[in-house]
This record gives sequence, C-alpha cells and structure tokens, in this order.
Amino acid sequence: MNALDMDIADGVATLTLRNPDVCNALDGAIIRDVNLALDRIQRADSGARAVVITGFGEVFCSGLDLRSVDLSTIEARQRAHVQVRRFMDPLILRLSEFRFPVLAAVNGAAVGGGMTLALAADIIVAADSAFFAPSFIKLGFVPDSGSIYHLARRIGGGRSLSTLLLAERIDAAVALDWGLAYAVVPAAEVVARTQAIARQLAAGPTRAIAKLRALHASAFNTSLREHLQAERLAHEDSLESGEPVEGVRAFFEKRDPDFQSPCAAVERAAEGSGAGRKDLL
Repeated sequence: MNALDMDIADGVATLTLRNPDVCNALDGAIIRDVNLALDRIQRADSGARAVVITGFGEVFCSGLDLRSVDLSTIEARQRAHVQVRRFMDPLILRLSEFRFPVLAAVNGAAVGGGMTLALAADIIVAADSAFFAPSFIKLGFVPDSGSIYHLARRIGGGRSLSTLLLAERIDAAVALDWGLAYAVVPAAEVVARTQAIARQLAAGPTRAIAKLRALHASAFNTSLREHLQAERLAHEDSLESGEPVEGVRAFFEKRDPDFQSPCAAVERAAEGSGAGRKDLL
C-alpha cells in the first residue's frame, strides 16, 4: 500500500489517505488499497471492530485524480466513465454495507469524490477548518457514486438539491448545523476524537450495531409494516448472538458489558441461574 496507511489499535482500524502531491486524490490504485485494507479488517484475527477514514496533512480528499482521466475523445471519456464506476461505486457500496461501523475524520477539504467518500461513513467528525465541496457541476459532471443519495438523506432534499446545483461549499459550522457532521472539533483533535467514538462502537454489541445500520439504511425505502418485520428479524438474530443477555446482566450488576464474547456470557448466566436464555431476558 503506497498511498494508504493502516493502523489497528484498541479495536479501531484507521485508514489514512496519503498522497500529498495530489491532495490525497482518489485513483484506481488507492481504491484497490482501501479494498485490500478492508479485506484485512474483516478477518477474525485483525482485532478491528470499527473503521476510521481520514486524510494526511490538511486535506481529507480532493476527489478523483483528474490527471488519470482521458477526456480527449468521446470513446476515451466513456472508457474513463466505466473505469471510475468500476472501482468507485463498489467501494461506496462496500463501506455502506460493511460489517463494522465506518467513521470519517474529515481533517480538511473534502471535495467532489472526497465528499462522496465521507458521506459513505456512518458518522462524520469534521475539523473546524474543514469544508465539503460538491464541485461536480462546476466541472460539468453529474454528482455520482451515491453523492446525491447520501447528501439528501443527511440534510434533506431542499438543501441538498440547491447545494449540489450551485456547487456551494459547506463549511464545518454549517455542516454541523445541517446534520451533515456529527461533531466539529479543533483540527488537531479530529482524528483522536473520531477514534474515541470508534472505540466506543468497537466495544459495543457488534451484531446489534450491524443490524441497526442495515435497518437505518433501508428506513427511507420501506413501508412501516415492512420495517417492523425487518426489526423483528433483526431482534431474533441479536438474541441468538447472546449480546442482549450480556447487556442486561451488566445493567443489573452495575458494570460495563463485555460484548467481546457474549456467547461465553450467556453460558455463565445460564450456569449461574439454572435458567435458559429466554428466562434471562
């Protein structure tokens, strides 16, 4: 991995885009590196249960590396389009559906595809000096890779449409006010603050968090009846994991729950009380 750094500590994998010559711009090589990193994170022995994405230096990501795009002919433009779709769209889908929660520590400018990358995260923490710039229309491009989809769901249809049409810069304070960012902190603290939130999630009930993320993602696309059914199925799966047993026991025992090994907690609970799982809940 040449343009991507990965560090795993305390259950959190931190991926840092590191290509300062082009302000951490995206190309096929760095996207492949991100996917390789995600492959490693998903391994049971990685120790990771949450992911933080950030950028090196004072820029989060300047978007697609336009130097890699050939616009000289119609055929070349179409080939470039297919190439971008081939590596960018699957990454956005993968991040949105990833096994573990994904957070973006937006340490500086998130421009075009860089904003798209940040929007794919579950939680965005921005530096007070950061800004988001949906610059697609200024360059004659249609916003892509889920930019419209994710921005509309974060800040509402009216705001997102006008912002994308006018290619307006969204400063950190406005992003916080609109709900685009979860928190805004001093630039020197943005990665540490995001990692602290990620550690909290990494220590949580992994199965329940995954189900919550999936339900939230589908909340805009299903009827209430369908959503309630999906919630029931998610609860059944969560009960099978043993996480609620550990959570409830920890509540009554006035201690922090240990969700790292909920199945062991279920066995201890059953042995201690002579009760089955249903009785414990």
